[in-house]
Amino acid sequence: MMLAVNFTPERIDLLKLLGLLTKSQIKVVAEEEKTETVGALLGLSDEEIAEIAADKAETSETNVHEAVEEDDSLAPVTKEALILCGFDNKAVNLLLDGIRRGRLKNVPLKAMVTPNNISWTIHTILQELDKEHAYFHKKR
Repeated sequence: MMLAVNFTPERIDLLKLLGLLTKSQIKVVAEEEKTETVGALLGLSDEEIAEIAADKAETSETNVHEAVEEDDSLAPVTKEALILCGFDNKAVNLLLDGIRRGRLKNVPLKAMVTPNNISWTIHTILQELDKEHAYFHKKR
């Protein structure tokens, strides 16, 4: 499944073609849904989200984003974002290649669902992705 945030209807249509290529569903996140958690938008219950989030202590992932909260002082993020759930490396590479070579060309913010971010709201994940995007573009 892909959560698509801040896409225009025309760009959603292009994304749907890539969804067929990667055999994935696309959920368009509406403005009023941005206060929901990533897990809730994926259709998970609060118990399932808590169980997955509890797994973060058992994974080998770095815990860079342990205590992330939404920063109300920041302007809302309006860049397009894709949040991917259940993608293996092959599907991610196929999707990214399809974006670059196809008419979408670029989606600035992208993330995989992890035990760390599954309980974040869409607003929070957008803020974190935007900070990371700015950081990596400064380093170039």
